[in-house]
Amino acid sequence: MTDQTVTTAFDRARIPTRATETELRHLFQRGRQLREQGDFEAARETFRQAIRCDAEHVPSYQWLGAVLRDMGELREAVRMWRTAETLAPNDPQVLLNLGVGLFELGRFFIASRTEEPLQLLRRAIASTPKPYGKAWFNLGNVLYVHNDYAAAAEAYQTALAAEPGLGVAHRNLGNAWLRLNRPAEACTAYRQALQLGDTQVATYHNLGLAALHLRDSEAAETAFHTAVTMRPTDGESWLGLGNARAMQGDFSGAQSAFTEARASRGGQYPEAALDLGKVFLAMGQPQAAVEVLARTLAVSSLPGLYRQLSRAYVKVGQLSEAAQTLRQFVATPAGNTAQGYYELGLVLSQCEPPYVAEQAFRTALEKSGGRHPEAWHRLGRTLMRQNKPRLAIEAFQAAIEQRPDFAEALKDLGQALYRSSELHAADVALNAALRFERTTGQLNVQDVWQVEPELYTGLRQAACLYDLPSIP
Repeated sequence: MTDQTVTTAFDRARIPTRATETELRHLFQRGRQLREQGDFEAARETFRQAIRCDAEHVPSYQWLGAVLRDMGELREAVRMWRTAETLAPNDPQVLLNLGVGLFELGRFFIASRTEEPLQLLRRAIASTPKPYGKAWFNLGNVLYVHNDYAAAAEAYQTALAAEPGLGVAHRNLGNAWLRLNRPAEACTAYRQALQLGDTQVATYHNLGLAALHLRDSEAAETAFHTAVTMRPTDGESWLGLGNARAMQGDFSGAQSAFTEARASRGGQYPEAALDLGKVFLAMGQPQAAVEVLARTLAVSSLPGLYRQLSRAYVKVGQLSEAAQTLRQFVATPAGNTAQGYYELGLVLSQCEPPYVAEQAFRTALEKSGGRHPEAWHRLGRTLMRQNKPRLAIEAFQAAIEQRPDFAEALKDLGQALYRSSELHAADVALNAALRFERTTGQLNVQDVWQVEPELYTGLRQAACLYDLPSIP
């Protein structure tokens, strides 16, 4: 698919006049000098004069396109490069310029809608006897926009093999590695970019992100701090700095960074407000978390806001408000999931009749295809509250089948079995719970046995009856 909005000739109606080779060379060199001096208007007119001297002078079309791009007239620049490609279809520099120009022209719309930039850049690469670093680099950029991150990484690596000093290629390679969930390689690429002089805010910011993925909070803090020092209005870097500090337990420093992030965007930064709410909760200030999260949720539908606000409401004892928030959440596409209904069930089980929470947990199981051990466990608890131990046993068993070391579910299964007078099975379940707790640390040892006042005695009786080892 080609760009139908441009033509393939500079001016077909104009009849070119031949000038001497000396005059053409003079105009061409003069145009380049004017561009280097930043006098784009004069450079544009000079290259047009050169084209009037020779309507087939490919370098003049090339440079005129570059000047027009400098002036922000990208569509007209593409028209010049299209003409150059018509005149020299195998010139790698022409193919590179046209491919990059079309890519940039489409970036602001849907860059992946057309394959032509990819085709042009591949032709540029094929037209050179040795690796063409800049063509490979730009091919990587186009592949990245097409979400083909593995191919983009390969293209960037080929570009660097041809031009090892291309710092920005290291940075973009890091971006591809990060998309491929390879943060260690991404960190290496970003640091190489910095060593080669690519000391842009974006490089430091992305290095911070990769370090966060590796949970290297100190390296992340250093990178983000450098970024905000270079550009104090960079909200994303302030956000990253806050997360790096929070990871280290510096909640006061994190609060300050998140506040700066919000200020950088006039207070309208939902992601920063979300993380600020988390920090308030970590600092034991749930009311402050409620205030910032509720205000933000009134103007943003960021999914995490619903969940954190509900948790803040729970902390301040406003369970009805927490339930209402999660009911609103599951009514959204992001919340209409197994996890969304599971979290709703957790809150409902604290403030509504158990059958209401039961329905939420059953919906969570339906949406997960039955593969949600935590939902099975909580469903079992709601059934126990409704005095339905047989159904609860089935739910607990389903949870344990999916997570054999689920100590909490084993403990509750033992309780349900005891209430059903199945003392032998209750003993087995509770001893299994104790065993897994001791190896995984899931439960407090003493809590395992505090299921009912008479349970301990009942289990000892069961152990004697079935000739099992006594409970320690």
